[in-house]
This record gives sequence, structure tokens and C-alpha cells, in this order.
Amino acid sequence: MALLARLGALVGDGSAPSGPELVEGPALRVTLVLEPATAGKLDMARLNVLNAEIRPFDGGLDAFAANAPLIRRTDMVVVEIDPENAKALAALEQFASGVGGRIPVVAAVHDLTISATRRLMRSAIADVLPIPFSLEELGQAIESGRERITQARTGDGPVRMAHIVAFQGALGGIGTSMIATQAAQLWAKDRSVLLIDMDLQRGNAALYLNLKPRLTISDLIEADDRLDGEFLKMVSERHQSGLSVVAAPADMNPLDSLTPDFIDRLMDQAAQQFDMVVLDMPGIWMDWTAAALQKADIIALVTQITVSGVQQARRQLDVFDANNLGERVRVVMNRMTPGLFGKYDLSDAESALRHRVHFALANDYPTVSAALDEGRSLSQIKMKARIEKEIRAMAAALTEEMTAMGATA
Repeated sequence: MALLARLGALVGDGSAPSGPELVEGPALRVTLVLEPATAGKLDMARLNVLNAEIRPFDGGLDAFAANAPLIRRTDMVVVEIDPENAKALAALEQFASGVGGRIPVVAAVHDLTISATRRLMRSAIADVLPIPFSLEELGQAIESGRERITQARTGDGPVRMAHIVAFQGALGGIGTSMIATQAAQLWAKDRSVLLIDMDLQRGNAALYLNLKPRLTISDLIEADDRLDGEFLKMVSERHQSGLSVVAAPADMNPLDSLTPDFIDRLMDQAAQQFDMVVLDMPGIWMDWTAAALQKADIIALVTQITVSGVQQARRQLDVFDANNLGERVRVVMNRMTPGLFGKYDLSDAESALRHRVHFALANDYPTVSAALDEGRSLSQIKMKARIEKEIRAMAAALTEEMTAMGATA
């Protein structure tokens, strides 16, 4: 334990560290949520001797707690805290209580005292570090966190936490579910993928895949606290492509049937059971849709080049920005008509949106309609169709982005 660790030199002060004894096993992913002044004194290069993948985060605890994709790629977090600040301490204790079962939370404190240590350790905090802390002290805290994780889990190493991609339409009827189902089939070729149709009133994902599921997301809602990984797999329907699908209800359900708490449980279970989770989202904003989008690594906003399509997409982008999700959004312009030389002109759309259009998809009604009617992939309907190539390129580009974000296991 690093509870009353010695007043060692701050990592990076140039002193020769005695060096913690390295242990075998997978490297833990450790996020340091420190104040800029503290983080600025760290020599990140010297931390490489520890058996851990260490990265700083300077957005503060509130921003880290709201960044679900980063939390999923974190095995242990070190948070700088002033124990005399009651509000900040309460926020840290609440966060630690929420994620403590999966992520050990270590408090880092200036002028650490015995009374402050006791106060912190009476909460869900896993360990306490003094600021400044030495390389050895940080190493001891990491190994303490590793032991805590091992005790809480079966098997070795970090729990698999999937990447999550959400598809949301700027308005209805513009092909969001088509794009989500086609991309999900491509991803399912070399990994386990779960597609969840979150549209409780107009969901068509199962229909587009020619599935007739016995169970739907309604059964997961009714399960409530009994929802676990095995039940999730039982509810999901298997498609011929290998894709697993949680279908929308057969009947229209009230939009408030879902809650943020249920979304948290569902996303956590899905992310642990599959390599990738694809969300087919309704184009509405409620507490639970915001909670689902907060969980996503990437949000694909689907629209088209019409007055209403561009206007509604701009409004959606404003809401994403207001919820600190703007950096995760990738705009997909559907039903495009190429120009004289076979190229798309996106300049006017990007100017109106004040945002880059990341992907453009051709308007190919015969191929798309046949694929959806038969529940098959576009390539099975028409090999080398332009829209098939474009969706394949989009899926590959998003895969590359997610790979760069970090491993899921």
C-alpha cells in the first residue's frame, strides 16, 4: 500500500529511482487525472519502466466521469483531490462507488496527513498517494490496484470492454437503420458484434435482417436488475452473417420505458460480452438516449443533402456540442448523386453544417431495397455496387479509428 508513502521525489525530478520490482502479467491501463501543474512535472517517459500503460488526462474528474469510452479503456485511475474540499470529495466518493467494482480509484493528495488518509480510506477509495509521489510509490499503488482487480475478476488481465458505435439519423426515413445493419454485418466477419435496436416505436433492424426474434429489448427492460451477460445473449438473435441482434419491440413501447440506469447496465453487459456494440438510435433526445450516446466511442450522424436534412443535422450537431460529444461525431451523407465526373460535391453542405462530412454514400434504391427486403448484405445483392464499396470503406475507416483509440481487451 502507498497510504503513508515516503516524501519521495516527484516522478521526473531527475533523481535515480530505486524502481519498483516489475511483476509479470498484462500491463494495466492507468489514467492520471491530475491538475495541470502536477501533470506538468511528470516525466512520462520514465514511467515506461512500470508494468502499465499510463496516460494523463487534464480535464478533471467531472470530464473523466462523463467520458465513458475512456473509462472503458481504463483499468485504474489516479485522481488528484483536496480532501478539505467537501464538494470535490463527495464527487470522488460517488465516482469511486460507481466504478469501484471494476476500476480501483486512487486519490492523490498534496500535504497528505494521517487524518486525511483515514477519511479517504473509509470511502470506496482503493489507495492514497502523496503529491509529490515517487516512481516507486506509483508502482506500489499500481500493483495494489492489480491485486484488487484480480480479486474482483475471474481470469487474468483486464476485462474485455467493446468499442461502441452509435448511428443516429438527423430525421426519420433517411436510411440510418440500413447503414447500421449493413456496417454491422461487415464488422461481424472478424469479431463478435451486437446490434441493439434502440428505437422502441419504429425499430426495423430485425426486419431489415430478415429476423423474426422471439425476444426483444422489452424482455431486457422487464428483466431489470436480473439483466446479466447470459440473459443478454439469450435475448439476442443470431443472423446468418454471425451478427447478434437485440430487436426493437414488436409493439410500440412508451419512449420513457428506458432509463439512464438501465442503459448503463445494458451497455456495460454488452461491452463485456462482445468485441463491438452497434446502436441503432432513434432521432430523439431524452435522458436515456443521451446516456447511450455518452457511452459511444463514435457517433455516426446520418443525413442527406436536402434543406430539411441539412437543417436538422445542424441542430443535432449543436446538441452534440452542448453535451461535449462533438468530437465523437462523424457525419454520413446518404443518398448522394455523383456529379459529371463521378465525384460528390459536399462543399455547400459542409458550409451550411459548419462541419466536415466524413462519409458520402450513393443513392442506389434498387440494390438497397433488395438487400433490406431479403435480409442480406449489399454484396450478396450486387457485387461491387458503389454504395457497397462506400459502406465498406466507411466501416474500415471507423475500425481504424477505434483501433487507434486503444485495444478493447
